[in-house]
Amino acid sequence: MTPRLYLRVPTDADTHGLLALYGDREVMRHWSHPVWTCPGQARAAIAEAQTDLARGSGLHLIILSRSDDGLAGSCALFDIHPQHRRATLGYLLARPYWGQGLAGEAVRALLAHGFDALELVRIEAEVIPGNDASTALLARLGFRCEGSLRARWRVDEKAIDVQLWALLRPDRSA
Repeated sequence: MTPRLYLRVPTDADTHGLLALYGDREVMRHWSHPVWTCPGQARAAIAEAQTDLARGSGLHLIILSRSDDGLAGSCALFDIHPQHRRATLGYLLARPYWGQGLAGEAVRALLAHGFDALELVRIEAEVIPGNDASTALLARLGFRCEGSLRARWRVDEKAIDVQLWALLRPDRSA
């Protein structure tokens, strides 16, 4: 929990909210997979989140607004590698919640959990060039751009380059 948000593992009750989030083309324009078009995709993601949690390979959370109980977005630490003490960060915010600092609030809480509870040393994020809001957030949080990964993602049969950002435990911002 943060001052304005609840973060929790998704359940089947979140199917329609997640479908609305991941089905929004504007929200998904900088994402690593195409927009969702059916509830089965949301149900599969919920099942995957629960499996990853049980295995310790991922922590996928939904972001709920405390002011209206709306599904404001999602955030995750995934590809968790305990041996190497690193993970990958992902986050997505629904349009009605843009521009309020909620992504930063949710990601700060998730980073604290990753560094403190999971004892991670490195957290990475991949960002499509041109996603200025995301790169600005990562920079505010202390992440550094380490370079580009060419043709890293395939979305709708198109190769997408990404920038690799990383935050090390000693570099993290408050």
